[in-house]
Amino acid sequence: MKFTLSETAISIKRRILLFMFIFISVSAHSNTLLQSDSLQCEPSQKAKKTNIFNRTIKYLGKMLEQDPFYVRPHRFNMTLMPQYTYGYEYYRFSAKDKDQSISIIPSSNNKIGLYIGWECFSVGYSVTLNKIQPEFDMEMSFFSSRGGIELFYRKRSDGFRISNLKGFTENDMPLTNYNKEFDGLSVSQLGANLLYVFNYKRFSFPAAYSQKTSQRISAGSFILGLSYNKQRFIFDHTAIDPKIENLMLPELKFQNINYIDLSINFGYSYNLVFAKNFLANISVSPAIGYKNTSLKSIYNSKEFISNINFDLISRLALVYNNGKYYAGASIVSHRYSYTEPTISIENSFGYIKVYAGFNFWRNK
Repeated sequence: MKFTLSETAISIKRRILLFMFIFISVSAHSNTLLQSDSLQCEPSQKAKKTNIFNRTIKYLGKMLEQDPFYVRPHRFNMTLMPQYTYGYEYYRFSAKDKDQSISIIPSSNNKIGLYIGWECFSVGYSVTLNKIQPEFDMEMSFFSSRGGIELFYRKRSDGFRISNLKGFTENDMPLTNYNKEFDGLSVSQLGANLLYVFNYKRFSFPAAYSQKTSQRISAGSFILGLSYNKQRFIFDHTAIDPKIENLMLPELKFQNINYIDLSINFGYSYNLVFAKNFLANISVSPAIGYKNTSLKSIYNSKEFISNINFDLISRLALVYNNGKYYAGASIVSHRYSYTEPTISIENSFGYIKVYAGFNFWRNK
């Protein structure tokens, strides 16, 4: 059989077209497989990342998990709380080994404030209005089941009075009943308290002091704390009655004192559930700390002293909380003292707080 040239050319062209068709089909099929593989791969990589994130959140949640028979969490995101505060402050300046001292307290220390919280975080601002200028406090806190941190700033620059004198005499008569206004003292304080709860599974510190949970069964826990406290006193001895100033020892005629206190405290806190939705708390924590102080005297000389000191932090609380609405009162007291070669200072301050509030924006 003989083939013409045209027939041979046509046969070759058909073979070429068939080869191209097969190549295109295989390529398209392979691309489809690759795309499907990549589509399957991407979700698996995202799933792995999502699983790692979820596992981390789940692990952290388990770390903070509490026994539901003892502690009931609240299913709200936010809280709003107006608060009345009566503050107590006491300052005693003593000339060391000379038996002369001056005690100073505020004339009035009533404050009204508003606090708002989101999840474990809350912030508040309170103001005192007096006849000269407003004084204010600011507080921030963050609490979880295992503990929390509190930040505060306080400032007062007038409205003091001298409540007691010791070692001052006039015509051989002691001036013990001296009680007069004194605007020569300015005090500012910046502090932070870090708290760790050991029995966090069954004991809730926030149930007593931040209303984030409710204690269902009475329980207690040892607590460990770290505190930072920075204070500044500016003292104008010329603002005192001249007859008192003339009797003052040079040690008490200082211009300013700055001190920083770092302390560690260890104590015990107990929540007593005495009725449904009612809670009473008591906490006591002795502290040992390191103080660094700078003192500037009337002779413009500065002294820098460091020493070890002992302080005490105590708290009391009474709370009603049904999960949606709450009300209560709390007492927080701090005592700081330090002794220098020429002067010693005792500083106590505390608050009685009465509050009522409500939670809102329920978790889904």
